[in-house]
Amino acid sequence: MKTRIAFSAIAAALICMGCSQREPSFFDNATYLCDLETGAPLSPSKALKADGVYGQWLTDGLFDSPQAISFVRINPAVFGLDIITAEGEKADSTSALCLKHGAVAGINGSFFNMKELVGITFVKDDGFTVSENSYAGSFHPHGAVIVNMDGIFIDATDSLFYASEGDYHRELMESNPILIDENQIFVYGEDTPGWESFYNFRHPRSLIGQDAGGYIWLVVVDGRAKDNAAGMTIAQLTDLAGMIGLTDALNLDGGGSSTLWTLPDGVINHPCDNRRFDNEGQRIVPNIIAVTNCR
Repeated sequence: MKTRIAFSAIAAALICMGCSQREPSFFDNATYLCDLETGAPLSPSKALKADGVYGQWLTDGLFDSPQAISFVRINPAVFGLDIITAEGEKADSTSALCLKHGAVAGINGSFFNMKELVGITFVKDDGFTVSENSYAGSFHPHGAVIVNMDGIFIDATDSLFYASEGDYHRELMESNPILIDENQIFVYGEDTPGWESFYNFRHPRSLIGQDAGGYIWLVVVDGRAKDNAAGMTIAQLTDLAGMIGLTDALNLDGGGSSTLWTLPDGVINHPCDNRRFDNEGQRIVPNIIAVTNCR
């Protein structure tokens, strides 16, 4: 059941920390902060005005744990998004799919069958339906990222809508759960049968969101690295989205899939499939969300 809740105390404290206009605290604390197209280092003051930036934030104290959070933020008036699918034998790593399709950045996509490497949520790529929703019951997707001529949208709606209305959208990727929708914050799953560990255990996570200024965010939270990155629960990920200042946010596939790539620096987070805290442990995936140079 979806209900409105307040930000946690730690989220509220970070939002208010010296930024009356809800500017992200990430910019003031980023380990590195760079221009998306050139890779040139940026100062926080310049980065706040940049059309495309990427960086990483490391902390020992967020949610009483070590965290490694990587992000890309883009102005959708300058950069575009492209849903890219490559199922079965064509599946590849997030970085390889980004390079193949001329992206400047990219994040892993939605949930998929790891044996067959095919999507298990509704995904539409360049006008073609590539995969259908195969979830049933309480975990069925109820959110999507939509890309069409009108812009980029993070939409909260039941997956059954897309089965009948998907023809209206050029590109669409369902995922689950929606974290924030038009400033409404949701909480789920504390007693969802069979999904307790998904919601309530700390894992690597990926999300896509939009802030009040219209900027699009791709965010990856590392995890499963005890001394470096604890990962987050879904509730903590929702708090994180609030700290950034997102008005809309959607959880993407996480765990070993969580990967954030940029053309200047390659993989900037620490994918965990190789069980090492480095940039090498990418998983093969059948879909991604790529950042392109123009809409």
